[in-house]
Amino acid sequence: MTKLTKTLLGGVALLALLAAGCSLDTPDPATLADVEQPEGAEYFANYVAIGNSLTSGFMDAGLVTNGQVNSYPQLLASVMGAKAYTFQQPLIAFPGIGSSSTGDPSLVAGVLHFDGAGISLAGTTALADVQSTLLLAAAWPVPYNNLGVPGATTLDVTSALGSGSSQSPGNSYFDFILRNPSFGDVSMINQAIALGPKLITCWIGNNDILGGATGGEPEVGINITPTAEFNAMFTDILDGLTVGVTDRYGYEPAIFVGNVPGIASAPYFVPKALFDVMAGNPIPTEETAVYVRFPALGYLAAGGPVPLPPEWTLDAGEVGVVDTAVTEFNAAIAAAVAARDNVWLYDANTVLAGLDPNTEAAHFLALVGTLGIETAAATTYFSLDGIHPNNRGYALVANGFSAVINGALGTALPQIDIGDITWDPTYDMLPKQGGPLLDSRAAAA
Repeated sequence: MTKLTKTLLGGVALLALLAAGCSLDTPDPATLADVEQPEGAEYFANYVAIGNSLTSGFMDAGLVTNGQVNSYPQLLASVMGAKAYTFQQPLIAFPGIGSSSTGDPSLVAGVLHFDGAGISLAGTTALADVQSTLLLAAAWPVPYNNLGVPGATTLDVTSALGSGSSQSPGNSYFDFILRNPSFGDVSMINQAIALGPKLITCWIGNNDILGGATGGEPEVGINITPTAEFNAMFTDILDGLTVGVTDRYGYEPAIFVGNVPGIASAPYFVPKALFDVMAGNPIPTEETAVYVRFPALGYLAAGGPVPLPPEWTLDAGEVGVVDTAVTEFNAAIAAAVAARDNVWLYDANTVLAGLDPNTEAAHFLALVGTLGIETAAATTYFSLDGIHPNNRGYALVANGFSAVINGALGTALPQIDIGDITWDPTYDMLPKQGGPLLDSRAAAA
């Protein structure tokens, strides 16, 4: 168990009484006899989101309130008419809880920010202070409506109870989002069912592929989930949600799923020619690179030797492995949706692939030199980590889901004006002068 895990679990021990709230005991059928199936906007009365970092509002390599209040589930809940106190998220105070390395096990990284010269950590928090200063909603007495966990895989939705059982070992995000064992050791899917959702969004599968792509050496069965295994787990999730809610509450939930975006949509994977421009000169690589991973800028800034080792690049064969997995996963998702009357698909892959790679899907660092901070931030849909959307990107996703919901349920959810959504990559912190484009700590994001 990690030190962060122990800190988080110690703080939520007072919530032990909540385990009963997650109980999935079989209800008395007589109590369900008169329950009516929701229609139209009635589905909006109880909305729950499950998934990974893309659901949680993760941006700039971390979870922080600035991103969470603009997560696509929160934006969807808002246009559905939910008040802030009725749609609950595991809000994290600034500087957030990030995925970067601090180099010091007693410190927890915050999110990344643009400091005026490059990308660096916006701050750190002492491990001992995480519970008291960062976890703003730890005492919420029932499961969160947004159960998206950064790093979650498809297997984790039904199997992970905490950092000790997550597919990627030691993922402490599970501990302060699922809050087990205080919640009775209940998985993401069963916490969602316990809330009795009438409408569910589920966006999962990205991390079953992304680990291979971001590691630079993708291989099916090693760091990419085989398609047959993904399909079995994904259909189990859909059927588990449907049966679980129907058996316990007497109505069938409407489920809306997102599919898996291709890596070409994410500015984390930088085309080799563009990477050379960002680095300031042509960078030799050990393999013939199609893409260079964005954090290689930090590797070079820290004095890493060249040619770049294979873990920093993807060659044509490796890109083919990843692209094939994305295609197969999305075919499995589409087939699962087509086979079920209460499930609909948001084609996130097509939407994100349609963004302009030179503007909307460009990395902030590739834009800021010519556009300036404010215009660059208002142009791209991606955050500083290059994988996750920024506030504007999550609004785009929310609009996509709401359009599918309207078509399925005959409702009239309004579209969010993305022009009204802002993203501040500086986090309103004073810039400093000098320094590398991407510092070595931020490079680990």
